[in-house]
Amino acid sequence: MPRLASTPPHHASAPVPGYQQFTPWLLVAIRLALGPLSILMVYLDLPRWIWTTQFLLAILSDIYDGKLARQWGTASAGLRRADSITDIFYAFSCLACFWMAEPDTISNHAAGIAIVVALQLARMGIDWLRFGKLASYHAFSMKLFGLTLIPVGILLMGFSEVYWIMWLSLAMGAAAQAEAMTMSLILPRWTYDVKHIGIALSIRKQYCTTPQNQL
Repeated sequence: MPRLASTPPHHASAPVPGYQQFTPWLLVAIRLALGPLSILMVYLDLPRWIWTTQFLLAILSDIYDGKLARQWGTASAGLRRADSITDIFYAFSCLACFWMAEPDTISNHAAGIAIVVALQLARMGIDWLRFGKLASYHAFSMKLFGLTLIPVGILLMGFSEVYWIMWLSLAMGAAAQAEAMTMSLILPRWTYDVKHIGIALSIRKQYCTTPQNQL
């Protein structure tokens, strides 16, 4: 369910155990730390299996930070925003690793990479202009983009091959960024966990039909 920034946090009938509050943030912090560590691994020319291991650990942290927070009722606007910012930071760290480890492959896909990066930066600019902070949609399209990045990272860093999968991933990334950018233009105010553009349109329609928001 999408959440407006002003939506009050869920209050459970019983106090939430400390570990349920702390664990999702710890998983986000682990992924944040793995960004520069992954670059250092490539710089030091460590065995590729070490890099792949941290990559899989980052993926698991990305899956379970939100899953556990929702299960425990500890998801919040702050956590979801931190999750999104960390995702962006780690993705750019991986791109740096790919360029350092396999520059020829990255050069061969430079046009597609440039499009996705440009859309990401443009979307971030729109977010700041519209809301004063980065969006945190966690849309289905962005999750699909993330799923396509998993075989890209494993194949490239583990086997120095990407075949056609990188082009598929870049196409999915461009589509996901375009949808996120459109949602930032549609939504009347900062809202997190907006899963697709249809929900964004519904939120805008509801906002525009609310009497106090009409001209």
